[in-house]
Amino acid sequence: ANSLYGSGVYFGGGLSSLSILLDDNFGWRSTCGIIGGYGLVMAVLTTLILPNDPKQLQLQPNEGKSTSTTFAKEKEKNDPIDGDSSSNALVTDVQQIVSSSKRIQWLFLGSFLRFCSGLCIGVWAAPYYKLAFPNDASSYAVINAAIVGLCGVSSGLLGGYISDKSIGLVSSSSTSSSSSSSSISNGESSSLSFPISFSTLDEDGARLIVPIVGSLLAVPTWWLTSHASTFDAAMFWLGTEYLVAECWFGPTVAVLQNGVRKGQGGVAQGLFTLTGAIGNLAPSLLGIIYSRQIADDVATVSGSGSEVLSTLLGVGVCGGYLLSALCFSLSALSSPSSKVASKTS
Repeated sequence: ANSLYGSGVYFGGGLSSLSILLDDNFGWRSTCGIIGGYGLVMAVLTTLILPNDPKQLQLQPNEGKSTSTTFAKEKEKNDPIDGDSSSNALVTDVQQIVSSSKRIQWLFLGSFLRFCSGLCIGVWAAPYYKLAFPNDASSYAVINAAIVGLCGVSSGLLGGYISDKSIGLVSSSSTSSSSSSSSISNGESSSLSFPISFSTLDEDGARLIVPIVGSLLAVPTWWLTSHASTFDAAMFWLGTEYLVAECWFGPTVAVLQNGVRKGQGGVAQGLFTLTGAIGNLAPSLLGIIYSRQIADDVATVSGSGSEVLSTLLGVGVCGGYLLSALCFSLSALSSPSSKVASKTS
């Protein structure tokens, strides 16, 4: 479900790539006006078409109003957070979520680094390909829209599916591990022994294998697309990069939601989104470094701008992928919070 929700990001990203065509034909001012008008129309249509939440409808006054009121008062007594003011409750929720466990902390850091890499690609890929392949700018707009929309969505949905199936692997691995242990205790020996297996991870730890592998596979594929000598090769590796890299969103959100207290899922999701907002600093930082390197290069020759940008994108994006894989690995190996552990035990 989280992967399906995240697929909207890639559909939107694919449509945004087509703005290059609008810019070429109408200019940047008219393009911004068209995009803004489209956003307003979609907001109005969403308000009119989107149905109400069935859960909210069930909370409307009915015959069981007195029972619901009694339950709410009882819940307020048992949960001191609900009795605080809204501002104090928010601060308390944020503190509890951030300090709940090492798993959540590493998860937020890995998500931040992953957002940094993705946003650098989103902001700087088009300028880079325009510098490297100036005759294929229009083709890039259409091909990139198809890559982001198809490969991004496919990767997200597939990542969510594999993440859900990994829970079954944990259960079967734990069963085989326990039977193997009993066999050893009875004097039997095993010919193969693995120090790290699914049995060493809990269900949420197993889910994080998907973003770990995806981030690692994204390193060589992005390096190849940012250093390709032909436009066709660059687009091939870009599609491959989206296919292997964008599987991280659904499993990460699922682990985050499972790792916080009941009633804190909204705040946790807000903090997750905040890591992406802060990650917007990464493309700005890359732009500052790029402009300074270009300004300092007094012996500029034709094509050096694309070479500098290619190096910065290769090092910056791949570095973010590697570090995010490390953080996701540490999150997977970390113990969940005591509250979550007590629920799963």
